[in-house]
Amino acid sequence: MKRAILILLSLVITYIACAQGGTIKVYNGKIVEGDFFNEKVYVFKEYQEGRIRLNTGEVYTGKFNINTMTQTLRVISDSGDTIAINNEKLVEVVSSGNNFFRKFNIGYIQYLNTDGSVSLGLHRSMKMGQERLQGAYGGTNEVSSIQKIANIDVDSRVEKIVGHAELRYTYTETVFLLKDDRYYPANKKNFEKMFPAKKAQMNKYVTDNKLSFSRKEDLVTLFNYLLKF
Repeated sequence: MKRAILILLSLVITYIACAQGGTIKVYNGKIVEGDFFNEKVYVFKEYQEGRIRLNTGEVYTGKFNINTMTQTLRVISDSGDTIAINNEKLVEVVSSGNNFFRKFNIGYIQYLNTDGSVSLGLHRSMKMGQERLQGAYGGTNEVSSIQKIANIDVDSRVEKIVGHAELRYTYTETVFLLKDDRYYPANKKNFEKMFPAKKAQMNKYVTDNKLSFSRKEDLVTLFNYLLKF
């Protein structure tokens, strides 16, 4: 499979995204308050058994998760520690069961559904903002243990902060259309471009069901509908 090619998109293009924000409280570098942040900072609630394929064709297996803030993988070492891989930039795809992710320049996009040509994907992103201080899939050569490429220690601290602090964050889920190793905003124009033969049916379905191209759930509903015929 060819490496993903990033499409440079103008800043004036509106991405279909759902964003939520808030603050976390940190004490001596550890999060002491921030349930939503803790829930969304990783894609999976628990580490999953899966496969990681590099663009060199090498494949590794083990337990992993995806950090939505750093857009990097975290894996469980043989000793039970959480560590990062030392060649993250070589990662091409990761999968666990029916969950399939492809690595793009913006990070990991999960493939939600596909007709074999066009796919619908979801990108999750956690951004840390200003600090408020309170006082002072494909062929492989071999399948190996993920431990061979995972050897960077990751400590449990969000930031090396001494004392109390509050950090702002924004969590965003953005829906994309994917085709030929590229990703596009999941807007009306691109839906019509990807499904030209279904344009009339699509517009009627959107109108009849009062769907909105600005709602993530409606985009999933529309895409699934278009795959039926």
